Amino acid sequence: MLSRVAESLFWMSRYVERAENTARFLEVNLNLLLDLNDITAIDHPNYWNPLIRVTGDPASFMERYPEFNAHTVTDYLVFNRQNSNSINASIGMARENARSIIDSISSEMWEQINNLYHFLQTITPQQVHNDPFSFYREIKNASHLFQGITDNIFSRTEGWEFIQIGKYLERADNTARLIDVKYHMLLPREGREHDPVHDSFDTIQWMAVLKSCSALEAFRKVYLSKIDPENILWFLVLDRTFPRSIAFSIYAAQEALWRISGSSRHRYANNADRLIGKMEAELIYTTVEDMYNKGLHSFLEEIEQGLNRIGEQIHLLYFAYHTPKIEPNDIHEALPFTGLAGGRANWSQSQQQQQ
Repeated sequence: MLSRVAESLFWMSRYVERAENTARFLEVNLNLLLDLNDITAIDHPNYWNPLIRVTGDPASFMERYPEFNAHTVTDYLVFNRQNSNSINASIGMARENARSIIDSISSEMWEQINNLYHFLQTITPQQVHNDPFSFYREIKNASHLFQGITDNIFSRTEGWEFIQIGKYLERADNTARLIDVKYHMLLPREGREHDPVHDSFDTIQWMAVLKSCSALEAFRKVYLSKIDPENILWFLVLDRTFPRSIAFSIYAAQEALWRISGSSRHRYANNADRLIGKMEAELIYTTVEDMYNKGLHSFLEEIEQGLNRIGEQIHLLYFAYHTPKIEPNDIHEALPFTGLAGGRANWSQSQQQQQ
């Protein structure tokens, strides 16, 4: 397979996943504010600031908008093309990648992503503000339909594996950053004794964390009605049966990478396979207590940085148009990366092409 085709399949999948995650975060936040309306004031910037911290770069946002509120955050995360993580920009880039390899994907896949792109061109900010739930539902359903079409008619070749790698690396990164931001907003501050959820305010907030990962119903099937922070953390990070957990996503990406290279648990063929295999193995033996002992922020930050290094090595190994040094003596000598504007952990296609 040509590197150009593999790269476009990878990024097409990753951008579609990114748009869906952003739509879900925005929809869940609106539902949360409706649930909290009778309990607390909902116009405080603290209810909108975390969305920028999870899906974008706060410094970039503050350069363009005077404050955090429903209108400014929605505009930045939905319409602003200068924000490479916005829904509009993500679907635009996904479409461009699909268009560049239109002979390598099915006509149904192209039609679906093209239809979603043109749908976004007809939507105005006022329409989204008037009926946000219909808009976000349309984005999520369109993403699910695209993934369903791909699952059902795309041949299980190397191209399929790159689609899976892109999707699951993006998903793991989004889940890690969501937990990092939301969990620390809800837990008691350092120095205070940890206290489980007691009142309705905390319960609604914890439910929103699960809903942001489409995990509430799956969580309740395991834990019934017990909304407990430790259980939520275990389910979203370590559960190997839930498709949006970090552990499941890393395992799925690892399997796809290994099927391409022929690596196994006893022998790795390249540095990307080694890094993701190491991360997956560490998660198998990690407990919630281990995360607390290490510091939850530090633990999740290591995962985000690890995913970033895996992405860099995938780029060097499969996508780069020069002959790279794939196996550096020190992994820290690999392709340097600072994130989007020094912020978001996962990298963008345009940045990688400029290396």
